[in-house]
Amino acid sequence: MVGTSLQQELNNFVRSLREQGILDHNFDTLSRIQNDQSPLFVTEVINLFTRDAENAITQARDSLQEPSVDYDKLIAAVHQLRGASSSIGGCRVALACRELRSAIDDKDKERCNEILQRIVEEYQTLHVNLAHIFNLGRQILALQRGQHQV
Repeated sequence: MVGTSLQQELNNFVRSLREQGILDHNFDTLSRIQNDQSPLFVTEVINLFTRDAENAITQARDSLQEPSVDYDKLIAAVHQLRGASSSIGGCRVALACRELRSAIDDKDKERCNEILQRIVEEYQTLHVNLAHIFNLGRQILALQRGQHQV
């Protein structure tokens, strides 16, 4: 019974994030892949996304702090972040990455810095919400494992 209410809480939370435009259908696709044989699939993907996103943001930030920006290096970091964000359903981060790519194409360092700051803010919002999903998922799994042992 408690597991059911947690599952409903998780479903409602994810629906709310979709309604707010924080997550899109790609997160639902990930969720459908998870099954009894891979019960930690979504939490593992969240962990991988977090690591990759933070590395990409650091690389982008470092590139923009150089007196002469290596735009190719910046493109690589933005491409990595956009791909990771898109695959997990982080549509706001992915959209901001597309905007940053446009600023890179214009070689507009000031605009790149402004958009990167927005990416960081959107990433932080996404990260906090994914952490909540991660925690709910682990609670649900713990309850399910406890029920199977009874």
